[in-house]
Amino acid sequence: MTDFFEDLSQPLSPQEDSRSLQPRALCDALADRVRERILSHELAPGTAIDEVALLKDYSVSRTPVREALKLLQHEGLLTGRPRRGMFVTVLSPQEVREALALHSMLSRYAANGQGHAPGPDTLLSRMLEMAERQLRLAYGPSFREKMRCEAGDLDQERRAAASGAVGWRASSTKALT
Repeated sequence: MTDFFEDLSQPLSPQEDSRSLQPRALCDALADRVRERILSHELAPGTAIDEVALLKDYSVSRTPVREALKLLQHEGLLTGRPRRGMFVTVLSPQEVREALALHSMLSRYAANGQGHAPGPDTLLSRMLEMAERQLRLAYGPSFREKMRCEAGDLDQERRAAASGAVGWRASSTKALT
């Protein structure tokens, strides 16, 4: 009995350690590749995901493919339809507006220093990444260009709001005197 517990206290050799992590790492690697295909619109929104094609494309078994697809579904990039399979998520215009608003709000929060320079594992960085991923899903290859346009529109709105607020203050002050 003591030999069993003594064996548990010994560190795993690199071969044993990598073997125990391989199924998870394979699933993650596959999810990364499929995620990039989705976000680049190689697999466009609404496209049915062909598990058999993924099996052949990446020379893997069915289990890591299904695990990868579940991860992507959890991220909101895939939508499961009962008895029909997985499809690349199509965002509604309302969902795109919400993702834009969320991304803008979180970006301003981080830029104002309130987020304390988000590191890769902070809640703020994960939320920004999630919003950006949804926008990349919506915009595809034109994501960067659209985000520059959105940032310009937000700057114009802020300037207009600031000038409107100043005008309101000036007119209300005149009315009071």
